[in-house]
Amino acid sequence: MMAKRLPGTSRPLRLSRPPAVALVCLGLFLLCCAFVPRFATFGNIENVLRVASILCVVACGQAVVILLGGIEFSFGASAALASVVTVMALPVLGPVGGLATGGASVIAIGAVNGFLVGRLALPPVIVTLGTLMMASGAAAWLVGGLPIDAPPSAAFSWPARGRVLGVPVPILAALLACAALHLMLAHGRIGRLWYHVGANPVAARLAGLDVTRITTLGYAVAGAFCAVGAIILTSRVASGQPALAPNLPFETIAACAIGGLPLSGGRGRVSQVVFGVLTVAMLNNAVVLINLPVAWQLVLLGLAVLAAVGLQKDWAVLARLARRTDR
Repeated sequence: MMAKRLPGTSRPLRLSRPPAVALVCLGLFLLCCAFVPRFATFGNIENVLRVASILCVVACGQAVVILLGGIEFSFGASAALASVVTVMALPVLGPVGGLATGGASVIAIGAVNGFLVGRLALPPVIVTLGTLMMASGAAAWLVGGLPIDAPPSAAFSWPARGRVLGVPVPILAALLACAALHLMLAHGRIGRLWYHVGANPVAARLAGLDVTRITTLGYAVAGAFCAVGAIILTSRVASGQPALAPNLPFETIAACAIGGLPLSGGRGRVSQVVFGVLTVAMLNNAVVLINLPVAWQLVLLGLAVLAAVGLQKDWAVLARLARRTDR
């Protein structure tokens, strides 16, 4: 009797996907070094990595949701609500308590999203758009639509500006987030369950899996990744901003799509997220350095996402043809 292979954990026997995103990322880096002024300086490279690190942490959460066959549009509004809640809680709970409270609000939103998607079988797009509007409205209502400054505090600024053994805290957070997600997907039981549910939720339910619990936990874990990113963002801007990071969900989706994660769910690796994030971060940085309008960031990201999804489809067709030829 042959053992069943989990979706996303085995390699095709004949035709394996080439590391296209790694080559694209390397090619973009070399092009930026050659043609973008001041790109290949130590200070700018560190800045790119700092910005990429926040995106990477949140993109790890987006990857979990995509593995489950969903999509998360509420990350930006959740981060904005977290920043407002954090700054409002600072006078009472202090820096650590305030940041923890803000982070907990993001995890709670993620868990609610997961419950609505898993238990009530509501479309993830509709659910996360709904919580996006609710979180955005709540953040604006709490502060009257205006940012509020956080009191100066070394502890509060540490997540964004601190260093551990010379490594900036945001970069360290990204490394830890990637390591944690890799362990869950490659070695953890919960990762295997996410693959199962994302590949075929109906079959997973018929097999006796608790799809509601698995989905709720997945969205909550995604919220935890977003919470870490929100904490770093709030620390960096040193204020509670009801309009913080409005493009965050789109950039994380773009990073996952450019990295090659199938938006249909059930497959994906952490390395794809990392290369996708680096590509997005370099594109954004290059736009700034060559003095293009900031709006061009979204234009270029949109083109990159369309190209990535098109290449995924073409490669899937080639893979199917190869399998038919082998029979």
